[in-house]
Amino acid sequence: MDFEQLAFIEKWRRRAVRGVVVALDGTRGDILLTLRVGELGPPLELSGRDETHAIRKQRVTIGDRLFVAFRYRVADAVPGDGANKARAVRKGAEIIGALVATGDPAEIDVDGVKVLVDGDLSAFAPGDSVRLRIEDEGDAYVIPTR
Repeated sequence: MDFEQLAFIEKWRRRAVRGVVVALDGTRGDILLTLRVGELGPPLELSGRDETHAIRKQRVTIGDRLFVAFRYRVADAVPGDGANKARAVRKGAEIIGALVATGDPAEIDVDGVKVLVDGDLSAFAPGDSVRLRIEDEGDAYVIPTR
């Protein structure tokens, strides 16, 4: 590994989640990865474009276990009420989670799963419940483990 790869791994590994690949869609150019995560309670599916191009490089298939950091652009942030009912985080989904950390990107806990988001969350403080709408397909950063 070179320095650039090590810097990438260090930047994203603490924000990554581990899950099982349940879908790979390459019909629109970049591969859209769907990972099923969540050990406790019902699973949550996260989808995003493979920004690292690791899916082709590592020859990932359905059923493989991966560490991936997902990052989404969000809009319409309002105080959350109730529990998250969405079982998938993808374009157009409305999710409810707890703001864990502010910054660029901010970190949201959705049913015990870390999701990174970009958007205006200045009205919220860590610990607040937030309802968000996912604006795009999201980005998936696959963390190499071999």
